[in-house]
Amino acid sequence: MDLLRFYLNGKPREIDFCCPDSPPLSCSVLHYLRRYEKMTGTKEVCGSGDCGACTVIVAEKDEVTDTEKWFTADSCLLRLPQLHGKHLLTIEAPDKYMNTTPVRDAFLRERASQCGVCSPGMVLSAYNHVKNNLPLNREEIKRSLSGNLCRCTGYQSIMDAVLSLDSQPGFQAGGEEPLDFPQVEKRMHAFIKGENVYLLPLCLEEFFIARRQYPGARIASGFTGSCMDHKGSVIDISRVRELLQVSVSEFGISLGAACNYETMKKELGPHFPHIIPYLDSFASLQVRHQASLGGNIADGSPVGDTMPLCLALDAVCVACGPEGTRRIKADLFTTGYRKVDLLPDELLMAVVFPFPEKGTHFFAHKQSRRKNMDISSVSFAAAIRLEGRTCTSVRLAYGGMAPVPARAMHTERFLKGKVFSRANCRKASAFIEKDFTPISDIRGSAAYRIDVARNMLLMLYESITGKDD
Repeated sequence: MDLLRFYLNGKPREIDFCCPDSPPLSCSVLHYLRRYEKMTGTKEVCGSGDCGACTVIVAEKDEVTDTEKWFTADSCLLRLPQLHGKHLLTIEAPDKYMNTTPVRDAFLRERASQCGVCSPGMVLSAYNHVKNNLPLNREEIKRSLSGNLCRCTGYQSIMDAVLSLDSQPGFQAGGEEPLDFPQVEKRMHAFIKGENVYLLPLCLEEFFIARRQYPGARIASGFTGSCMDHKGSVIDISRVRELLQVSVSEFGISLGAACNYETMKKELGPHFPHIIPYLDSFASLQVRHQASLGGNIADGSPVGDTMPLCLALDAVCVACGPEGTRRIKADLFTTGYRKVDLLPDELLMAVVFPFPEKGTHFFAHKQSRRKNMDISSVSFAAAIRLEGRTCTSVRLAYGGMAPVPARAMHTERFLKGKVFSRANCRKASAFIEKDFTPISDIRGSAAYRIDVARNMLLMLYESITGKDD
């Protein structure tokens, strides 16, 4: 049994979960701050990672470069044991560790705060933007603040406040004192409270030991999906080094299953430019820092946004178990509603994305009730290779149209070998009803989904040709 060790705003914290008055293992960082630390600057609103009012900054030490890495996170989704070995910074942090005073002053000067509920999260997201040396232009600021919602002041004054930081002489986030980090042993850590255990393995060998000892424990990484409300035992794989590896070969890119979506965007973006806005639409920046590639795929959800990408790009899922590794084509990985081709003792280790052949065009789009950061009504990814104007290879994948993410095989067969024209895309769209029989639910009727799926083919045409004729 281990003690949980982390720093909070420059001060060390140590939690013994065996103590009767200690928080539960499933305690969120938000709940811990407000109830146990009596720090109410971090606001509680949605409780599900949608609004950003509870934004905090987490800093961790990169042992390879000996530098600090800072990122924003929704504290309502962050589990307390995830802070082990890290430094948590909230809006109450002293300026010597995180100089937010110029940001706060800018918000006051531009009247960017009214009720104040969103302001602490907004200030921290703005500060982290400057801290990470991101450009102070509207597009980049909008990207950094996309996970912070304001319901009263409006965003113009908030944008003006952040833009004004560029003209403040002497303001430079990151000039503060270096942060302290607790010394923790480089081995699996176990936190125990009552009958529940929270395990943090650092390698696959430790993971399989934990799995044998606690076969009923839930495997989790970012706690942003189906694990969000889990109260029992957990094996947290977010620090398993083999699951964080990124490797590039002449054939493609292999991303570890525990890589988050910002890593995915960084690695795949140069090869598939359309993937950047598509990944940005998945979730807020805070959630993309926490959510993992493998978690979204292994969940087997019909509206998971990652699998259509994998299907369109002909990706390969790599499973690992006590007997070794196994490669599974993305087309075969999801076997049914929330069912995937993993044996009971296997774990999704990596996803391999082949480099596109010359002449291949990629497009992806997500349609949801809210423009971004919402569960998809329909998601779409396509890879088409053209020789001249002729389609020589076609892969069209949809989410939200069937019990599993799936390719539109009839539609693909119609387009292959034909001239890539708007007229042929219109004709191809008639085959969508042969490929899918979607359901009606709160996110859209069956007829709506069919219409959206058809229109996405026309969006594909316009994206590739630049024509809207």
